[in-house]
Amino acid sequence: MQLTSWKADFLGEVDIPAEHREAIGASRRRRFHNLAPLAAIHGLLNALVLTFAFWAEPVMPIVFVWCYTSAVLVFLRFRESSRWSNRPGAEEDKRIFRYTLASGGIWGLIIWALIASGGPEHLLLLGVLTAAILCVGALLHSSFPRASLAYSGMVGGGAALGLFTGFHMWAAETVFLLVGCIAALQRFAAMNATNDIRRQVSAASLQEAKETVSLLLSDFESHSADWLWRTDANGRLGRASQRFIDATGLTPELLEGGSFLALFAPESAQQLELLMRERKTFRDEVLRVQVGGRDGWWSLSGQPTGDGGYRGVCSDITRSRDTEARIAYVTEYDGLTDLANRAMLVRQLDVAKEAAEKRSENYALFCIDLDNFKAINDTLGHPAGDAYLKIVAQRLRDCVGPTAFLARLGGDEFAVMYRETSRDEAADLADLIVDALLAPVNLNGKDILAGGSVGVAMAPDDGSDPAILMKNAELALYRAKAQGRGCARFFEIGMDEDARWRADLESDLRNALANDAMDVYFQPLVNTRTRKVSGYETLLRWNRPGHGLVSPAVFISCAEETGIIVPLGEWVIRKAIEEAAQWREDVSVAINLSPAQMKNPSIVATVVGALAASQLDPSRLEIEITESVLMDETDHNIRTLHALRELGVKVALDDFGTGYSSLSYLRAFPFDKIKIDQRFVRGIEDSTENQAIVRAVISLARDLGMRVTAEGVEDEQQATILAGMGCTEVQGFLYSRPLPASELEKKDPASRSVSKVFRLPRRRA
Repeated sequence: MQLTSWKADFLGEVDIPAEHREAIGASRRRRFHNLAPLAAIHGLLNALVLTFAFWAEPVMPIVFVWCYTSAVLVFLRFRESSRWSNRPGAEEDKRIFRYTLASGGIWGLIIWALIASGGPEHLLLLGVLTAAILCVGALLHSSFPRASLAYSGMVGGGAALGLFTGFHMWAAETVFLLVGCIAALQRFAAMNATNDIRRQVSAASLQEAKETVSLLLSDFESHSADWLWRTDANGRLGRASQRFIDATGLTPELLEGGSFLALFAPESAQQLELLMRERKTFRDEVLRVQVGGRDGWWSLSGQPTGDGGYRGVCSDITRSRDTEARIAYVTEYDGLTDLANRAMLVRQLDVAKEAAEKRSENYALFCIDLDNFKAINDTLGHPAGDAYLKIVAQRLRDCVGPTAFLARLGGDEFAVMYRETSRDEAADLADLIVDALLAPVNLNGKDILAGGSVGVAMAPDDGSDPAILMKNAELALYRAKAQGRGCARFFEIGMDEDARWRADLESDLRNALANDAMDVYFQPLVNTRTRKVSGYETLLRWNRPGHGLVSPAVFISCAEETGIIVPLGEWVIRKAIEEAAQWREDVSVAINLSPAQMKNPSIVATVVGALAASQLDPSRLEIEITESVLMDETDHNIRTLHALRELGVKVALDDFGTGYSSLSYLRAFPFDKIKIDQRFVRGIEDSTENQAIVRAVISLARDLGMRVTAEGVEDEQQATILAGMGCTEVQGFLYSRPLPASELEKKDPASRSVSKVFRLPRRRA
């Protein structure tokens, strides 16, 4: 905040920031001492002139005294000008003020004496002398306005006193002019001091700003990943920071003074040259760099300078660009096979759709699925499965050629889009793909035969929207798999209807499960020795509203494909065990578990919970599995079976003899019972082959300590033959069809002989 106006105007007093006071004070003192010798010489010259002018006058002795004093002052000023810097600032300011008072006092006295005693012939000389002394004094003391005012007051006062005491004409008028002159000189001294202070404060602030900027720039170049660059009007680089040098890999000698554009690839150099030629400010321009034998990417910002050059900031974004490229690759390509992924295929289908609409062309979409890929993973391991997928990808590339678009949709599913093709050409390509996939692949020294199925949809006849076209191609693929696999099928209208029917079936199945609208039936297992019911096999029935009874083969298949089988199986387990808890204690209940249920990690907990809730003895529960369970997730499923056995639950192998490695599964797990599939029982009375197989199975089971149940017994002759062979249990329509729980009590097998109820033939001796 400034002081009062008159102090600023006539004394030059303004507020000085504390951090600048010492520097400004030293500058003022330096200026005074630099001018002091010249002022002293001026005073000595004045004394010599006065000596000659007043040589014959009575005041000559006073002039001599003044000359001597002036000579002393000259000496003092020269000495002070060389020693002042060794003294404290406040002490030196006082010394300057005292010196000024002494000098002004001496000049005031001598001027008063000369004007008062001098004649008219001396007045002009004395007037000029007074004006010169006042002007030189104002200039000398302009850095110290207070000292200047004191000096001018003493000199002017002496002149005014001389005019009045000498009774000169126009004395009053002259004194008035003298006062105005002194005021103007003082105003000059004050303004000069004020401006000098303000200039120094501004200069100091500017210097601090420059130093701050310099420090920031230095810190920026030392710690930032970016760097500064500057070129002249000819595009030549200026000083290069260490960060810039490191980024280019060049020496400072090669970099500084070299062409800036030469660092960039031709297309990027052309782009940058155009911006510079048009003198445009640019920001975050991504340019490709070719320097030091390396390729990279820089992000460049710059603006034109007044000398015709450019300056700006640059950063190396090579790593981020590489990361972006990798991310883009991951989002568009499959990392295992280097094929495009599903998202990329959808975009290509959009492009094909637009092209087809313009040129009225047809194109085909092939959905490909490997038939036995899971078995490869299970038997040879996932690394072998990945190797197989790579081989399949290469075979597909060879089949479709460079004009088709090939993608991996995920897992063992692939897709091909083939543009500008007819239905016949698409059929030929589909057959070629099937044949290529049927060829054996050698993995780990073994020839693997997996094969594949193909579904084809033609656009625009089968749809041009990517989602619809892919759905129809997948429907054709499902038909190919349903018809035996290893073949190709085209989409047909009926497939869409089948899909809708399947979707409705799934929806109704979910609702039935949620509303507890399904029924648990039981079919008796008859002991051939006691001729009584030893247990029941649990079977599921569904009376679908509006459709009647649905075949288990239909809705169980749908449940397995959609994952409904897991909650549905848990419901069956709880219901069956709850019902079995009401039977006689020597009657067991058998429940079938599908492969999907066995994969469920909570299956054991479900069984434990149901047993605990019903208080059923675990030994009365029998879990039946098929060979497909042991083919799928073998280690996990074996551990699950052992966990069930540890609970006391019995485990049976259902449909024995229908798989290609049934005997090996008997080594994999110690089953409690084997169930002979009904295809070996049917016609056993006439087929010696079936009799031989059944007899061998029963003998094998007896040696392994396992019970045997024969399924599908429909007449008394079959029952007699099986009983004679030593079969433990029989099951079939001869005794009873599956019954709901409410009807079991009507035949009360737990209290009466089975021979009276189910007509079981006696076992032959």
